[in-house]
Amino acid sequence: MAYLGNYFIVAATGCTIFSMLLYFLVWRGDEGKRYIARLFYKFATTFAALAIATLLYLIISHDFTVAYVHSYSSTDLPLGYLISTLWGGQQGTFLLWLFYTSVMGLVMIYTAKKFESGNMMFLNLFNLSLLAILLKKSPFELMTVFQIEGAGLNPLLQNYWMQIHPPIMFIGFSAIVFPFCFAMTALIDKKYSVWAESARKWTLFAWVTLGTALIMGGYWAYETLGWGGFWAWDPVENSSLIPWIFLTAQVHSLFIKRQRRGLLRFSLFVVCLSFWSVLYGTFLTRSGVLADFSVHSFVDLGINSFLVVGLLMFVGISTFLLIWRWRDIKTEASYSSVNSRSYLVTIGVIIIFLGGVLTLLGTSTPLLTRFTDSPSNVGIEYYFATMTPIAVAILFLIALFPCFKWNKGMYRKWLLISGSSAGLVTVLILVITGFTREIIYLLLFGAATWAFVSNSTVVIGGLLNKKFSPGYLAHVGLSIALTGAAASAGFDNTMNVTLPMGETVSAMGYDMTFTHMVETDKGFDCHVDFVSEGEHFVAVLPHEFPKNSEGVMRKPHVKNYLSHDLYVAPVAMNNTEQRDPGTLSFRSGESRWLDKYKITFLKFEFDDPEAITPKAVASVLSIEYGGRTEEIRPSLDLTGQKIVSNQVTFDDGSASVKIAGINPEDGSVVLKFKADFLPDIPKQTTALIIDISEKPLIILFWAGSFLVFLAGSLAIVDRKKLMKTISLSLSRTDKKTEPAHEAAA
Repeated sequence: MAYLGNYFIVAATGCTIFSMLLYFLVWRGDEGKRYIARLFYKFATTFAALAIATLLYLIISHDFTVAYVHSYSSTDLPLGYLISTLWGGQQGTFLLWLFYTSVMGLVMIYTAKKFESGNMMFLNLFNLSLLAILLKKSPFELMTVFQIEGAGLNPLLQNYWMQIHPPIMFIGFSAIVFPFCFAMTALIDKKYSVWAESARKWTLFAWVTLGTALIMGGYWAYETLGWGGFWAWDPVENSSLIPWIFLTAQVHSLFIKRQRRGLLRFSLFVVCLSFWSVLYGTFLTRSGVLADFSVHSFVDLGINSFLVVGLLMFVGISTFLLIWRWRDIKTEASYSSVNSRSYLVTIGVIIIFLGGVLTLLGTSTPLLTRFTDSPSNVGIEYYFATMTPIAVAILFLIALFPCFKWNKGMYRKWLLISGSSAGLVTVLILVITGFTREIIYLLLFGAATWAFVSNSTVVIGGLLNKKFSPGYLAHVGLSIALTGAAASAGFDNTMNVTLPMGETVSAMGYDMTFTHMVETDKGFDCHVDFVSEGEHFVAVLPHEFPKNSEGVMRKPHVKNYLSHDLYVAPVAMNNTEQRDPGTLSFRSGESRWLDKYKITFLKFEFDDPEAITPKAVASVLSIEYGGRTEEIRPSLDLTGQKIVSNQVTFDDGSASVKIAGINPEDGSVVLKFKADFLPDIPKQTTALIIDISEKPLIILFWAGSFLVFLAGSLAIVDRKKLMKTISLSLSRTDKKTEPAHEAAA
């Protein structure tokens, strides 16, 4: 069956080459070849679909004669995880990428109109670069040795997000190719002023899908990896973030193009840059360059030369075209006046672009330092120092945006006053309450409040007047999301706690008891009871032992509240000896209770106080119980090479004590007591070490992110259809409320 998969890849390659050449001829004016060019493209798409269907069949049927199937699947995986092994390795993801791009190309054939020929030629060229990689390293390679069982899917990937996140991520990667194709066609055909509008829905679709995948990946890391955050600025994570940032700059430059025919050159360049960054990120992720710096990187499969050639080819072609047409692109000023929306958007686009460049530089550090004596990566401090000011600047810009007209002049002075006042009040509250006095956080929270008030006011007013602009809703979501991100990352409270089994430990307002362990198919679960005022829940902390590998994978427990998340992450397991309850340490004059006895260490007595080395030393103790007081003197005899500890009884022989040690540094004595109520031998116990932390307002990050990409999705929909839907919804609401008003009357 595997040989069929290879045949399908070869057939798809041949059809793609023919389609590319035929579309080139159509582009040159031979319109009669359009039908056959489309036909060959459809054949190529069909063969790509058959190839991915073949690999999926081999996975589900557990054909371990295929190396890819053996490397990533096993018979014990549930069906959902089994299907997700299709994109669990490099070859599978390249095949998935090819499939998605090919299917989307079918849509572009019938929607690109006058851009079809050029776009499809460049799209075929991109598909050909993916096919070259699959020909070099096929997912249908056979094992040299027969295996009856597979290695299985990495335990970190055995999560329901694995079934959702990578497919959506690669939809985003595929969608980014299409604005690039429009830009290339525009440069050759001199369609500088119309291409971006034609590619608008593709750009928005790529921005929404890639951004949604980023948030999904962040939540996956948050609930699975146990380090307590959702974005570690890992180089591989950043390789997906960078093209999204550049796409964000392009989405906003579209408004300048609509209003003033400005930023034409920049728009072409930034679309190229977003596509280049996808190819560059693919190289970084899959070349092995980041193997020492990222938990997400793949090993080198021998395809580095193909990745480099593909990157250089597309960068070279697009750079040549940009330079060739640069002077021919007649652009206008992107703004007419400083006090205008167009000026604010222009500044915002520049700042967003700068954020992408800074992230790109930080991500490239392992590659840039690869040939030095000590290859390194920048820490999270770099991103805090660079990206936080950018976030603050963006928040101030979106706070001001609704208050100005597009070309010149103030639009809503009252909104400027109310929004800025809300931001100022927020800053004063934070300072007065002592929540924070750090300038960067005060600016961020103040600007976020201002932006939220300004944009939400416009959103609500628009809905009431049956007008809706998704951009304002996206700005509302961004202000909420950045507030949650800053609060949860900058003001989390974390403690490391050791929980001996069966003992109750209090920390952060909870009484925690490590009650028991339950064996599972993959390892064991630790159960920890959490009790606070009026609340009780059990945190189940899985410990799994990966198949065919060493070590243990620990998963956290997340308890969600409106104001914060309680994040419980297992760190280690220890077998420890319990403290002997009969062994106590005393300083001179110190008193302690042991059951009914109040014991006070009064002083030391020596047999010869003037001797340099006394032969005996006693600790004078006062024992009080039941209205009685005894004074006893357990002692140490220092005779020759031996030290003899003399035991002394009290309470009519029902208890005894002897000296277990003396600390000359602080003059304390360690005493060992024996009584019926004390155990003779300390017990061994298992202890669970956890990190427990509170993540304040993190729900705002997830909720705000949802609003951002909901707004992006709505922006893809035709504006007239969207407003018709909103109007119908509002009218239905009005009709439902009419009887209530009449009854009240």
